[in-house]
Order: sequence, then structure tokens, then C-alpha cells
Amino acid sequence: MQTVLNFPSLLQHTFIVGAYCSGKDLLAVYAIKNIKQQRPSLKVYVIDIKGYPTESHYYANADFLRIKNSSNVASQEDVAELVSWIQHCFNEFESLEGEKLLVLSESTLVFHFFAQNKSNRTWLSNKIISYLCLGNASGIYIWLIGPSFNIQETLISRQFWVLVNLILIVGQENTTLYHYILSTDFLPKNCQPSTENIKEIASQSPVKRAVYFNGEWLPMPRLDFERFS
Repeated sequence: MQTVLNFPSLLQHTFIVGAYCSGKDLLAVYAIKNIKQQRPSLKVYVIDIKGYPTESHYYANADFLRIKNSSNVASQEDVAELVSWIQHCFNEFESLEGEKLLVLSESTLVFHFFAQNKSNRTWLSNKIISYLCLGNASGIYIWLIGPSFNIQETLISRQFWVLVNLILIVGQENTTLYHYILSTDFLPKNCQPSTENIKEIASQSPVKRAVYFNGEWLPMPRLDFERFS
């Protein structure tokens, strides 16, 4: 169970995918604390557009935490304001000196808002592609966190997504996300166990979830916030 908790030992571009309340952010929080201990000079910048008060303390170990509640975004003006704010955050992140990590929580929703305007969608896809292709050399890394993704909506082709390390969390009682991921061809053919096998792996987890990481499926460990404080 501990294997997946060691994923930040090698800093890399990462996509953490899982249904709502599956533990995506808690896993990221644990990873940030570990990686800050290993690389204290690394600057961690988090963009969170959920704005949930119950999760406001999660990213206390980040150097920069930018929060905006998007639950009231209804009009095109609201979308434009949110997009502008996120672009400002990206610019602020890029202005930081030294090695840095951008954590984009709720990336699925971010892609959705940017996709409503062609130029905005192109701007976001170009930013992320440049990080994926050039980030390692310049000390820029990105973690995307979300419940799912639409490749067409992101405008990021498969040749760039292969540069991202995938972590997938699947609940024992809800395998819908797993079936969707299979349809995207993101998982290698030899890492696509049957739904029954996924449920069996999840049954061994204290939180009844299976997690895919680094080419293998494992029971998800319990991720209590108190362990990260």
C-alpha cells in the first residue's frame, strides 16, 4: 500500500484522476509535504477553484495558495472573470525563481471554462504543452487533479499526454470512471484488469478503492489529513 505514497520521490508531471471524494487532493497534499521535505527549495503553487471551506486547510504546505470559488459562475462575464484570474495565477507562477511545481486542482473544470472561448482554450493548452515538453529543463512541473478529462476539450493531443504520469483512483462500488479511462486508451494494455479484478483490489483497501500508479494496481491506503499536518 505504501508504494503509491512514494510517487513524489521523483518529481514529474502528474495527472491524478478520480471521482469526487475519492482522495485525490489528500494524495496530493501528502505528496507535497513529502516532496517539500526532500526538496525544500521547491516552490509549490496551488490553484484551487473549488473554494470549499472544509478543504481550505489542505494545502497549508504550499508556498502559494490561490483560491477562488467557481460555484457561482453562471454568465459569460463570470467565466471571463474566472479565466482572467487563472491566467493571472499562471503568470504569477511563471515569475517565480528556481524550481517550481504548479498544482491545478479541479483541472477538469478549468478546462471546461477555458474551452468556452477558442483563444482561451488555445492559450491554456499551449501553456500546459510547453510545461510538459520544456518544464524539466527549466525546473517547471505541473500536477493536474480532476475527476475526468476530455482530450478534445483540452486540445492536448495524445503525444503530449504520454509525458504525464497517470495516477487513477477507482472506488469498489463505482467503476464508471474506470470504463471511461479504458475508452481513452490512456492505460497500457497490460494494465487493464477486468472490473472484477479492480473490485477485488479495492476490497483490500481500508477505504475500498484501487489506485493505479507506475504500471500497477494497488489497494488505496487511508489518507487521513492529520498525518500531513
